[in-house]
Amino acid sequence: MHLRHLLILTTILLLCLGIGHNFSFAQDTPTVPTAELPIVITSSGQSPDGFIVKALLNKAKIDVLLIKLLEAEELIDIKTLIIAIGGSAKGLGAAGVDADDELNRIEKIIDVAKEKNILMFGVHIGGEARRGPLSAKFIDLTVPRMQYLIVTEDGNIDGYFTKVSEENKIPLFILKSVSELEELFKKIFLKNTE
Repeated sequence: MHLRHLLILTTILLLCLGIGHNFSFAQDTPTVPTAELPIVITSSGQSPDGFIVKALLNKAKIDVLLIKLLEAEELIDIKTLIIAIGGSAKGLGAAGVDADDELNRIEKIIDVAKEKNILMFGVHIGGEARRGPLSAKFIDLTVPRMQYLIVTEDGNIDGYFTKVSEENKIPLFILKSVSELEELFKKIFLKNTE
């Protein structure tokens, strides 16, 4: 058997065994952090992505609270904050807030979370569809201030998240698809329960 064929077979075997993964941070893979409960999810932009994140955490058997219009004063006894990033005009309308109100709310939440040393994850799973002008306001405000970033590959086609993560030294996990989020959450949140 040629060496080239052997290398291809070895690579396929490693991927099948789950040794390979699709997370990236520039050229290095970030260390998966250990995050603690309780966890709260909120939205930056009122897209429905927070519901998807909650569903995947629940599927991974991780308790989490979703508060779409979380206020900074509500960050009591919270260890981990997940912010689902993506603007939705329909979502903002349904929540009865405009973009400026939402930006002010998120800025206050991030400020208080930093003061209280709450671990923050920015999650962008809406892909290219959530990279329009409305979403850009929420992305620009939220992304540079996160401690960890989790994005799907199709939402980072222009390399925006890679650039911001490198400039601000934020570990970045890039997922091939939303379905990989469940496995990553298990690694992040279940380390301390094994």
